[in-house]
Amino acid sequence: MTEKRKSLLDLLAESAGCAFLSDLRNVNSDQQGRLAKKLESIPPEAYPFSVWNDALRYLTGAPEEVTSEAARAQLIDHYVKSEA
Repeated sequence: MTEKRKSLLDLLAESAGCAFLSDLRNVNSDQQGRLAKKLESIPPEAYPFSVWNDALRYLTGAPEEVTSEAARAQLIDHYVKSEA
C-alpha cells in the first residue's frame, strides 16, 4: 500500500503545532523558528512548483515566484524575518 504524502501546508501546520491551516498566518516566534527550520529541511523538488507558490501566496500574500527555489526561499525569509 502506498502512503499518501502530506500537503506542504499540512506538514507546516503540524510542525508548528497548529490545529488549523489558518493558524499558520498567526504564529508566535517559537513557531516561526520551527517553520523556518522545517522549510529549510524540505528540498524544493519535494513539491511541485505550483504548491510552493500556493503556500507563498496563502501564508505571506506575496506574488508568485518564478521557481520553486525562489518561492521556498521567500517563505523561509518570511519566517526568519518575523522571528527577529
